[in-house]
Amino acid sequence: MRELFYRFLIRKRLAAAQQVETLMKSHVTREQIEAYQVERFNVIWNCARNSVPFYQRWQRKFRLPDAIRSLSELRDWPILDKSDLRNLGEFERKDAVLPHSYIITAGSTGVPVRLPSWPDWSTGVSQTVGRRAYGVNPGDRVFLLWGHEHLYGYGLRRRFNILKRHVKDWLSNWCRESAYDLGFERMTEAYARFSRQQPACVIGFSPAILAFVRQNAVHKGEYKALKAVVCTAGPLSASEKVEISEFFDAPVCMEYGSVECGVMAYTQPSDGLYHTFWHTHLLQCAEDKNGCAKNIVTRLVECYVPIIRYDIGDYLELRGPYGSFDENSVLTIKDVMGRPSEMLKFSCGVSFFGALVGDCVKQVPAVIASQIAVDADKNILEIRVVANGRIGDAEKNLIRSRFQAIVSNSEQLNLTVRQVDELWVNAGGKPPRIVNINS
Repeated sequence: MRELFYRFLIRKRLAAAQQVETLMKSHVTREQIEAYQVERFNVIWNCARNSVPFYQRWQRKFRLPDAIRSLSELRDWPILDKSDLRNLGEFERKDAVLPHSYIITAGSTGVPVRLPSWPDWSTGVSQTVGRRAYGVNPGDRVFLLWGHEHLYGYGLRRRFNILKRHVKDWLSNWCRESAYDLGFERMTEAYARFSRQQPACVIGFSPAILAFVRQNAVHKGEYKALKAVVCTAGPLSASEKVEISEFFDAPVCMEYGSVECGVMAYTQPSDGLYHTFWHTHLLQCAEDKNGCAKNIVTRLVECYVPIIRYDIGDYLELRGPYGSFDENSVLTIKDVMGRPSEMLKFSCGVSFFGALVGDCVKQVPAVIASQIAVDADKNILEIRVVANGRIGDAEKNLIRSRFQAIVSNSEQLNLTVRQVDELWVNAGGKPPRIVNINS
């Protein structure tokens, strides 16, 4: 009964999801998709250049046209970055339409950005479409490992927002557990609630789901009623996806999105690739000096702050029928890689990609999560680990030796391995892979 009532409440979203699924079935060739994106881009660009001072200046400075005829024309357009978004005064709209609220990016690539926004209908619709590909429908029981308690506010407002969240979770048939505490006791309690709820789907931050799996390894394969495990807020390695899938005896679905851009892509069970939501997002790639593919995003839905040719800060691994630098629109992605900011460079000359540390800590089965703390100027590197039980010098030395084996000249670093009770989290409540040594 609750499922039917909830679906009645969100009937407009379900209708919109059906329209999106119909659109995707009717637009199957690249020519059809790109024609649709050109049309949507011109609508968004027309609104931006008439209503937003920043884009008016942009158009004059770079002599941009009033409209485009092909997505290939955008290759010569300038690229927006987070430093541009911090100049909020230039993004205040001239059409006197006030923002509905404000959103704050997590700050994983530096200083958080606070942006005015309108209600984003597209995110919920895209999530519905992406999850339905795995058989997960609104109203299904969901076990949620989530965060964002920092958004509730303070005092009476916080109490009201928490109560409102509880009501929404009850209506949605969601059981919500905190993604902040990854300790053994909390994750053990979470598994007990997971078992009692008997959900059809697990949704959560990638690091939290991985910690949940590792802390409860003794229960691997016990529960066999899941349709899918949806991982968000960070990529996972191939071996980590297998680890999660085998524990839950269910496929792993990856969601790709950001605070400022919304949900951009979902993996599909048919091929395991990320398929972009091309009706709401135009993804294009710019090749950096190292030959890596930087994701350049244009939102094709109306936003208070239009997102046009925006360097979101992600590297993409491209593969598939629609995934290469010479394509005007990236429709499939093999994987979402790390960010440019995760390429660590120390004053002594040592450099490596932060994701390598994951390969080092997995040598110790007791480790459930890790984080890198650095002072690049002083050549200090600290690998922080959360583990099931205490780990000794032998385990720490194993992590250290593995790191030194795969990172050239790493003996020049002041390297330590330290066990902590919990990882440092950013303003968005997520544990970034790399933090300052003083965090």
